[in-house]
Formats: sequence, C-alpha cells, structure tokens
Amino acid sequence: MVRGDDEGETTVREVKRRRKEGDVGKGEGEGTIKTTTTTTTTIADTFQAALDHECWEAKSRTEEDDQELVSSTIANIRSLMAEILKLKQDRPNQWATEVEEKRVQVIMLMLSLRRLSRVQKVRVRDSRDHTVEARQGVDGVTLQLQNLLYEVAHLKKEVRRCLDFQSADQEIDLIPVEQFYVEAPEDISRPTETVDNLHEQRLARLQWELEQRRDQTQLFDKLTQEKESVAETINEQERKLASLAPRISAILEATRPLQEALDLPIDAKKEQQRIVQLLPSPLYTLWVQASAYGEAFDLNIKVDVVGDIDAAKKLIAKEEDSRTENLSESDNDQDQQEENLSRKKRNRKSQKPEVEDDGVKQMLGLHPLCVKITISTKDGNSVVLSFFYMQTLRIVTVKCSIHLQEKTKPAFTDVISGETLLNCLFLDDDGQSSPNPANYFQLSRLQIKLPDHLHNTGRPYKWAQALAGLSFSSFKQPNITGDDTQETSRAGSPSTTAVPPGDSEVVVWQDSAEQMPTTILAVRRRLQARMALHAQLLNLETANSTSSIVIPPELLRQHFPGKICSELKCWRPVSWADYEAASCTQHLRDAHVVTPQHLFFSAILDRKHVRLEAMVAVSPDYPNVVPVFSLTLHWEGQHQATNNPQLRQMEREVNVHWDELVSCRSEKLHLLPLMLYRLAVCLDVFTEAYSAHADAGKPDSHFHKEKIFFRPARGPDRAFPFKYHPKLGVFSQR
Repeated sequence: MVRGDDEGETTVREVKRRRKEGDVGKGEGEGTIKTTTTTTTTIADTFQAALDHECWEAKSRTEEDDQELVSSTIANIRSLMAEILKLKQDRPNQWATEVEEKRVQVIMLMLSLRRLSRVQKVRVRDSRDHTVEARQGVDGVTLQLQNLLYEVAHLKKEVRRCLDFQSADQEIDLIPVEQFYVEAPEDISRPTETVDNLHEQRLARLQWELEQRRDQTQLFDKLTQEKESVAETINEQERKLASLAPRISAILEATRPLQEALDLPIDAKKEQQRIVQLLPSPLYTLWVQASAYGEAFDLNIKVDVVGDIDAAKKLIAKEEDSRTENLSESDNDQDQQEENLSRKKRNRKSQKPEVEDDGVKQMLGLHPLCVKITISTKDGNSVVLSFFYMQTLRIVTVKCSIHLQEKTKPAFTDVISGETLLNCLFLDDDGQSSPNPANYFQLSRLQIKLPDHLHNTGRPYKWAQALAGLSFSSFKQPNITGDDTQETSRAGSPSTTAVPPGDSEVVVWQDSAEQMPTTILAVRRRLQARMALHAQLLNLETANSTSSIVIPPELLRQHFPGKICSELKCWRPVSWADYEAASCTQHLRDAHVVTPQHLFFSAILDRKHVRLEAMVAVSPDYPNVVPVFSLTLHWEGQHQATNNPQLRQMEREVNVHWDELVSCRSEKLHLLPLMLYRLAVCLDVFTEAYSAHADAGKPDSHFHKEKIFFRPARGPDRAFPFKYHPKLGVFSQR
C-alpha cells in the first residue's frame, strides 16, 4: 500500500518535470495523463479497501488486544535496535547486510504501529458516533418529558383556577342567616323551602339584599335633594354676608381719623393678622408669645412682621404644588424626571460652580418674612431683635441693632454694638454654631463654615430656639431675677409637624411662654450693663491717675481708705493675641476661665519706681461674670503670681473677694472701677509691707508706711495685710 502511493506520486512528479522541460509532445502528454488517472483510481480503491480492513480489525479485536500488540511490537523494535547497535559496534562478517535486514524489519514494525494507531482512531470515531446517537435518543426522551410536565402544570393551573373561582355574589356582605329569617318577609325568605336547601337560601338572601339596596337608593335620592336645598339656603346667606363686607370696610374707612386720634391701630393689627398667616411655625410661635407677653405685662415691647409678602406667598404655593406632585406620581412624571435627570447629567460639568453656589444659597436661605421685637427701656433706649428662620437648616437666627436716645462718645472698644450685645446672653451660648445636631452633617457635605456667614444669616442662639418652640438639647441659663441662683430651661418641640397633636403641643407653648420674660429681662439688663461699661471705659481711657476713676462717693468712703498713693498711668484695650502672649495669663487660659469672647485690657499702675501691669479680661456677661485680673510686678526684677506668693495673694484679693465691694445689682454695675481701685490700694499695701522687711542698705526699696497694719507679714507664706476694715481703718491678713 505504501509502495503504490510512492509510485503514483513519482509518476505525477515525472509528468510535471517533463512538461516544464518541454520534452514531452502532445501525444505523449495525453498518454501520461491517462496513465496518471488510472493510477489514481487504483490508489483510491486500495485506500478504501485499507479503510474497510481497518474497520473490520477495530470490530474484531478489543482495545486490550491492540494494547498487547503495541507492547509486543515496541518490545521487538527495541530488541532489533539493540541488535543493530551491537552489530555496528562488533562489526562481524557481513554485518552490513544483517543491519539492512533488521532495519527493514524495524520499518515494517513501525508500519504495524501506524496501522494499529489508525485502527484505534477508527474505534474512537465509532465510539463518538455511538455517543451522538445515544445523546440524540436521550434528548428526544427529555423533550417528551418536558412536554408532559408542561401539560401537567397547565392542567393543575386550570384545576386550581376552577377551585378558586368566586362569583360576584360572594363579594357581597350579606346579613347573617338568623337576622335574614327575622327581618325578611315570608314571601322572600320561604323558610320551609330554604332552610334545608342552601342554594335556594342563597338566592333568597340575595333577593332580600336587592330589596334593601333599592330602599337605600330611594333614601339617598331623598337626602340628596334635602342637601341641595340646604346648600342653596347657605349660599343665599353667604351672598348676604358678602354684601356686608364692603359696607363694613366703608365704615372702618370713615372711622380712620377717629382711630388715629384715639391711637387704636385696628387696621395695622388687621394687616399683621393677615401677614402672620404666612409665617413658618417657629416664627409664628415666637410672634404669638411675644405679642401676648407685650399685651399682658410689658407695653414697651413692640412686635412686627416685616419682609417680602409676595415671596412668602409664592413659597407657600410652591410647597403646596410640590406636596401635590409627590402625592400624584404617574408614569409620565417618571419619564419627565428621567429626561430631566439625563439633561442634568449632560450639563453637570459646565454648571458645577453654579450648582455649588446654588447649594450654599439654598442651604443658608432665609424665609422672606421675619419677626422684629423692639424692646424699649425707661431711659428711651431700645434694642431691636430680628428673628429669621433658615428653611433648610430648620433653626432660628437673630440679628440685633441698638437705638440710643442720646448719641454717646465712641470708645476704643465698642461695647454698645448689635453684633456683640447678645453674646453669651446665657451660659455657653455665643451663637457661633448651630444647636441642631443634624446641621453638622448638612454643612459638612457642602463644606460650609457657618461662622463665615453669620453676618448675613444672624446668630442661631439657643435661647432663640427656645422662644420659637424648637428643642434640640437642654441648656442651663441663669435665673436673672436673682443674683446667685440658676435654673434650667428647656424649649419645646419644633412645630406641629414634628410633634403629634395633643398635650405635647401644649407643652411647646408653655415652654416658649416661660422663656419669654426671662429673655426680655436679660436683654434689658445686658443693655443697661453695656451702657454702664461704656461709660466706665471712656472714663478709664482718659484717666491719668487713680483719683480720676469715677466711683460713687458712698462706695468710695465705704470700702477704701482716704489716701491712695499708687496712680493709674495707662488703660488701653488689647487683642486676644496680646493676651495670649502675656505669660501671667497662662494659668487662666489653661483653666478655660478666659475665652476669645472676652474683652481684653491692659492697665498700668505706678508708685514711684514700682510698676504693676494688670491684664484684665471682661466677660461678655459683665457684671454677672466678674472681670479677671492677671498681675505682673516690675520691682527688683519681674514677679508674677506663679513665683511670688504675695503677688498671688494680691491677685486673689482682687479676683476672689470682689463680693465685699457690692451688695446689690446697682452697685455691681460699678464692679470694674471698684476692682481697679482695690488693686491700687493693694499695691500701696504691698510696697509698704515689703519695705518693712527690706534691707536698710537699699534706699530705693523703702516706702513710708502710710497704711495702718499691725504685722507686715504673717504665716508660713508671709501673707501681706490686704484685707481692709473700713470701720477701723486698718489692714490685716485674711
């Protein structure tokens, strides 16, 4: 078989070679082609016979038999190859002939291996064909099974539908059977026929239900006619009442001169009542409580609602429209929202800065209307508090302005300013941060710092939330009706939208009402204290000696000796940075006694070559919170309270025992000059007591004893006699 293949290929190659060389004629070419065709046909028959023989071998033997034949053939090849190697190594006589014979044997064995390989491939092909036929059979059976299962499921579905079928009469709520036989007439109920026959009973009950519904329909028509008649009567009365409105308006217009003459603001109140309906719930609560308090207890309080009325109406209409849209969503609305969303995504990059600005404006947006409360005092001065509502943050903010009866001389430190008047009106309430915990996350998302926008929005004081009925946390505030007591006030819930109706809503009004008089009194006292502090600062800024400090004569005689040698040389305001830079204030800052909200001043007192420098911190809630003095003495070196026990005693005498100088609120308003005057007295005592122990060889350190004290120093800490006994006119140690 192999030789036949080789002969055919040789003949074809020979014909091609002769054609290229041109040595073969036309007749010879045709003869050669015929020979080639005949040879190719012979080769095809031989090849087909070989394939059939291989198929017969694959069927006649098993795979194990072929495996044994392969193993034996390989073993023979190995032995022949070993013999050939040995012949080539030993080279006996005629070794070349033997090698050639064995080579032919090896080649024949290799051909046998190829034949066995083809037989194996035939066997694999037959196995695949059988596998495909078996798979097709399985697929056919599986398809039949699926069809049967589908038919079974369809039949079960139809059975279930038949079992679950309910007729229209089953949805009718019929009266109970016992009641049916009691109420229905016998011609409909037919007890003798329907008691034992459930079907007839059902039909009879349905007939009775139909009769009842016919009667109810007639009754409904009758009542509808009566309703229309009553509605027509009501409309007629409404038309009559509507005709009265122009007449009443004409009467009020005619009485306008009389209202102005008698100071009866009927029209103004009517207009205010119309405007307040547009206020948000917190501002409305504030307006109601402030108006009620002013009418009941304090006629010097005036409450007004100002702002853009048209914008407030548009805002309410917009909220109602959005609420309606949320309740009536449809597929068209969803398609429109998707279209708007895709349009926003396309324009997001180009509009990003504008979107951020709009987000900030929306987050810090104020309601168009605000409530203004004007609080007047007996001397003609007034404080105007403007309350705004931030719609997104849901907090109330306050702006303050002051109107004075007489123009005051400006001081270096402006303490009569609307921006600072309300700072720390109550404890730990500076209005720098929002009292609503949720605002932290809202502002952080847009990276907004609320203190940077307080000039435009106002300050969100905690007491303002309490007045408006908003409650986020409890906070303590002083009971300003007394001097030393404190009470805790907690505001109510924000509005009826956040609080369920009932008693909880009453608590909101009660807490707001309780907070109102406390806040009004605190504002008036704060204005009074700031006016007094302004006058004192003007006096201290122009004073060039201790005797120039303005103090009521009775307090001066009651608490201080007649002669003071130390002189006030300088009083000037300083900044928080300057106060921090002073080492003598370190212990106060570490204890958080002094904060940046304080007012800071520097005072210098001299007695000959001794100079005392005092850093003074005045609280925004002065005089309820006492000023704090920090001392530095320049005399034979630099001394502070940390390294000089006597100077620490002097500092304690001024800062701790201030209550000996005042006994009521009117005297407490002069607390700052009183404490400064006491500091000058203590400097006299310090220099004279120190001189009593000084070396006689240091004439610069000697001061003549002008104050009366028995012992210059006492105790292990060598305490100086700073305490003054006005009745005896002497000083002693504490």
